[in-house]
Amino acid sequence: MTILFSSIQELIAQFAIPPNSSEVLFGLMGDSLRQGIVLAQQVSDPDIMGQIKNAWDNFVETGQIWALIIGMVLGYLFRGFRGS
Repeated sequence: MTILFSSIQELIAQFAIPPNSSEVLFGLMGDSLRQGIVLAQQVSDPDIMGQIKNAWDNFVETGQIWALIIGMVLGYLFRGFRGS
């Protein structure tokens, strides 16, 4: 069975959600669906790589990297003591 589409819009239309399905989905998922839609539409800073860099710099500056490393070492040692 071969299905041909004359445009990418026809292909996407096959998977699109009908306009009146929000009532059905809202009944099934509750308020989380509406919150997800709102969150997906509000982008305050589209520079994702810049946000990751700022978060990493803050992680290192505040010393949380050392807490992570110490926690991993102690966790590995305690795991060894338990005999697992």
